[in-house]
Amino acid sequence: MEHEKLKQLSPFLKPAISFQPMTSGFSRDRTFLVTTSSNEKLVLKLSDIQTYTCFKIKASVQRKLKDQGILCSEVIEIGRSAELNCTYRILSYLEGENARASIQLLTNEEQYEIGSRAGRELSLMHTCHAPSHVRPWGDRVMEKHERYVHAYQSSGVTFSHDQFVLDFIKSHADAVKERPNQFQHDDFHLGNIIIQGNQYAGVIDFDQSDWGDPVHDFYKLSLFSRENSIPFSAGQLDQYESTQSSNNFWLLFSIYTAMSCFSSIVWTLSYDPGHLKDMLNRVERMLIDHNSFHELKPVWYTNWQHS
Repeated sequence: MEHEKLKQLSPFLKPAISFQPMTSGFSRDRTFLVTTSSNEKLVLKLSDIQTYTCFKIKASVQRKLKDQGILCSEVIEIGRSAELNCTYRILSYLEGENARASIQLLTNEEQYEIGSRAGRELSLMHTCHAPSHVRPWGDRVMEKHERYVHAYQSSGVTFSHDQFVLDFIKSHADAVKERPNQFQHDDFHLGNIIIQGNQYAGVIDFDQSDWGDPVHDFYKLSLFSRENSIPFSAGQLDQYESTQSSNNFWLLFSIYTAMSCFSSIVWTLSYDPGHLKDMLNRVERMLIDHNSFHELKPVWYTNWQHS
């Protein structure tokens, strides 16, 4: 019965013969892999009806990036349904495998090359400028950080050297103040990257996308990608660093990685408390990677360069 209602959402869904539920991380959205009678595959996302305006803006940016040659899904249609009380989005399906699940089956050289292509794609995305009404990045990121720190300090959860990490961020707060407002994917890591034929095929899930410092897009590398593939992560960093001009890249990389120690714990307590221990282990690993932020370049990356 529900599938018949879904088919009524759009002419693009009329020829659908199946709606297969897909897991979509920790999003509250419902996501379906749609197969049509002509064997075309589409992705259907159902979100709260209140998200329509926000996702319409994000969809227009994603279309612009797609038109510029970025490897990503195409936004086919976005609309609202009063009957189902939802915002719906229809996207093209990116063929291939989730990189987090399959990258370790590849050689180090192939993993590095996929990372290099990812870094190149990311630097192209970051050339897209924010609209003029977007508030300065420095103000927004520090306000958000302070909210996360307050929530962390109220949570009863702690990690080692937390005060030193706070002092490190505070002492370098000026570095983020004049940073540009460019496009941020804001969830760029192996879990959102598709590979096909042992090559980078594109990135998915633009739902968190935002405007701000491009270097901020690297904290998910510290948090997630590095644990799945050091060659990929090194490739992404090498390629990106060679194509952009920020003298402060490693300082900014470290500041945003340090901030994520607090935000990731608070986020996990809110959305995935059963995996708090895993997230605390990631935070401790980032502290080791940066020698409690005495080192700006993570040790795994320095070792990779010398290997």
